[in-house]
Amino acid sequence: MRRSLAALSVLIFANLAFAAGESDPKQVGPGRLEGRAMILQSSRTLTDADRAELANEGIFVRHALTDGRYLARVSDRATLTDSRVAAIAPLTAEMKIQRSALRETSRGKTWAELNVIFHDDVTFDDARQALLASGAALADPFATRFAPSHRIEVKIAPASLDAVAADERVLMVAGPRRMRVQSDNATTAELSHVTELYSAPYNLSGEGVTVSLFELAEAQSTHTEFGGRLTTHATGGGGSDKSHATHVSGTIGASGVNPGAKGMAPKVQIHQFCVTCGNGGLKYLEQKEDDLAPLGVVADNNSWGYVLGWSSEDGVPVWNDADIYYGAYDLIVAAPLDEISNDKNVLFVHSAGNDADPPSFSEFSQHRHVDENGDTITTKLFCYSVSGNGSDCPATCTGGCETTKHHDTLPFDTIGVTASAKNVVTVGATLTQGTIVGFSSRGPAKDGRVKPDVVARGFSVFSTIPTNAYGRSSGTSMSSPAVTGIAALLTEQWRKTFAGATPKPAQLKALLIAGADDLGNPGPDYTYGFGLVNAKNSVDAILADEGKGQRIRTFNVAHGQTIEVPVVVSQAQKLRVVLQWADKPIIFVEGQSDIAAKALVNNLDVKVIDGSGNTTNAYVLDKNNPNANATTGLNTIDNTEVVEIANAAAGAYRIVVTGTNVPEGPQEAVLVSSARAASPCLDLQENNDSAASAYGNLVPGQQVNAGLCSSTDVDFFKFVVTKTGPVSVTVTTGDTAVRVTMTGTGISRTQDVPANTTAVVSADATTVPNAVTLKFEPIGSVGAEPQYKFTPQFGETNQPRRRSVRK
Repeated sequence: MRRSLAALSVLIFANLAFAAGESDPKQVGPGRLEGRAMILQSSRTLTDADRAELANEGIFVRHALTDGRYLARVSDRATLTDSRVAAIAPLTAEMKIQRSALRETSRGKTWAELNVIFHDDVTFDDARQALLASGAALADPFATRFAPSHRIEVKIAPASLDAVAADERVLMVAGPRRMRVQSDNATTAELSHVTELYSAPYNLSGEGVTVSLFELAEAQSTHTEFGGRLTTHATGGGGSDKSHATHVSGTIGASGVNPGAKGMAPKVQIHQFCVTCGNGGLKYLEQKEDDLAPLGVVADNNSWGYVLGWSSEDGVPVWNDADIYYGAYDLIVAAPLDEISNDKNVLFVHSAGNDADPPSFSEFSQHRHVDENGDTITTKLFCYSVSGNGSDCPATCTGGCETTKHHDTLPFDTIGVTASAKNVVTVGATLTQGTIVGFSSRGPAKDGRVKPDVVARGFSVFSTIPTNAYGRSSGTSMSSPAVTGIAALLTEQWRKTFAGATPKPAQLKALLIAGADDLGNPGPDYTYGFGLVNAKNSVDAILADEGKGQRIRTFNVAHGQTIEVPVVVSQAQKLRVVLQWADKPIIFVEGQSDIAAKALVNNLDVKVIDGSGNTTNAYVLDKNNPNANATTGLNTIDNTEVVEIANAAAGAYRIVVTGTNVPEGPQEAVLVSSARAASPCLDLQENNDSAASAYGNLVPGQQVNAGLCSSTDVDFFKFVVTKTGPVSVTVTTGDTAVRVTMTGTGISRTQDVPANTTAVVSADATTVPNAVTLKFEPIGSVGAEPQYKFTPQFGETNQPRRRSVRK
């Protein structure tokens, strides 16, 4: 039986003793905040006004969660009788503890290594006090700041886990990320139509644009292909990793001393950082947060990932037992990338990974496992049972005879954890002819999001290697930098078109997807994403926009708000509309189930309506059937939505964007359309909606430009015929059919002029002087461009010309 809110209030606050306040939650003493962290179930999506009113009642809404819930701080003065509060419950210590933390503290070691995430209204000093009070010690005793996502790495006695989680200042406790880092190394410019952009009328090179990349070792910055444009911010690393870093840098921006190795953006400035050199762990996130924006970086390449499934050591396959992170929206790794991208305006480009192919096995698939520290167990061999009974493996399989294969969903569900963030561009790899390479990782993300986002060539790519040499490599490591270099070219063109402005990450991502060539199944799929990157198509979209919002529009959408953009298809074509937004990081509670939970915070929807009222919705994929064709419907998963009409007839269309559920709004969104936006309806002769207010007197041969801006709009014009003879009006319509009525003494003529047509309406004046009135009215629905123009011809006796004025 459900408790009443009043009873629930008594239950919740019986054991609470918090200081009262009158505004936003604040510190009221060392380590004490006004109110306790609660999970609030609302009766509707809360607006900014709702939040302000609830704050006045002592309920401070902090963040949107999944399933219509919110994280809030609730003070002891709150009555909880507001109708917007359907239910409320404490955020318990059990809900804060992720299973990775439980696994870490059950290893039987004296000290557990944990990541503790604090509420964003907690200061670093108070967070440190909370940890010390619960017996934890900072892993870095000299730390003076939070890591991205308000995180601190700690060491703690396993028995103190509950005490840490119970502290009011703590939001989440997670285990360490002991996954090993590896590079995703396994005629790119021509395949992605970059070559055309180097010459007129484009003349693009990436000049004046800065990008970055993170690698596992130092690249050769002195290579002759870079001419001082590559700056390294790390030293060391192994020889193969140095070669990888140099190769990736060359794919982004080699100048073309060797024409075959010319990078995508041959004049771009490049800054190279190291994922693990001298810092290790997750320190690279702090570098992304601190170092990229001051350098003016617009796109950051990441041709590396974590070892999650199969790897190889000494020619023997190794199972790494971290496959739960394939496609997962991880709060420690993926969420910070979304947060940093939004805060610092940097587009993160990530290789999808090379995990789609299973390893090459012998008969019983002998392989090794890793231990709880992530180290390979070299003293045992594990095997697969051929018969399935678990007893037929040879004696050499000392680790066990397994009856279930590891991650038996290949090639799908193999996207890397960093590549699974919402706002990054995840890149798969194709062969030169555009077909997917067998190793290229595929989606879906755990919650069903489209991954990869796009693909580019990643097989046998020719590029720079140390020392001043060249070589070929394959892998999604090679496809990702191609997209990063193309992002630099798009930025260069954007700045030319938009008066020096720099595009935001969501704008670049929308352009990359809007210009991509569809491959594989019609529409998006979990193999090719939204298609093969086509740099020329994306640049052409910027040029066609002319900086006027004709193809690219950026706007804010509030919860429940609907925005309509009329567009015109001038001739039959494939109409493609892309809606993209940089979604906020999600906060998961109940850590046992967060890996597969839906990561979308703000849900926008887009559809296209044609002139006859037919509606086409966005693409939707089924994560449980990853090979199936996309269908259309309401997409509640992705922060990229695409609508396509394969054979859109010429005419007027309406793009409708709706803020279906925007709990953290308003949300800025980018809309890119292959059809141009309709011009505003202009009718300079208004007000002329009646015969008494008719515009005139017109003179022979005068061209009048007018418009019927609504289905009820009518326009009247007048002129005086002073010489007998023919009277005619030549009318040219836009996308709206018009009925023309000509009346006067002895004149009564009505004629319908179809849309996009020129016609002549004629009569004969036998009586003069003759005051003639013209009436224009729409037939049926009004299109996106309901302008029309006309020119009258009639007889006049010789007299001085008069200026056409309203009387």
